[in-house]
Amino acid sequence: MKALLGPLSWNLVYVDDLAAMREFYENVLGLPLRHATKYFAAYNTGGCTLELMARKDNGPDAENLRRGWDRNRVLMSFKVEKMDEVVAELGRRGAKLLHGPAPTVNEDGQEPDGRVAQFADPEGNIFELCDEPLFF
Repeated sequence: MKALLGPLSWNLVYVDDLAAMREFYENVLGLPLRHATKYFAAYNTGGCTLELMARKDNGPDAENLRRGWDRNRVLMSFKVEKMDEVVAELGRRGAKLLHGPAPTVNEDGQEPDGRVAQFADPEGNIFELCDEPLFF
């Protein structure tokens, strides 16, 4: 069956404190800013744009103040070439490692294709590094 959807083009994360989140994504992760307004910041990440949105009146469950997995269930995954070096550098910049680097999860009996490492941003959203080959 032919796929109906193309590649992922962006991830949007609803945030409470845009200034703190911009500090983290720009200065800890080093993502290049593409565009920003009072309520919004967009970053180039290669084939996918990451957007931070401080307005809560334009998304689902606008009045819900829960955080991280309890609110958005967002996981962004970034491809990396040198996992150990990137994990160490993010740690030096203040990112908290939650898990890994650990083998990727595959079908039962198959060898892992790579490793993942998971971190959380200041509002509890999980982001992941992955060094397995891309499949698209």
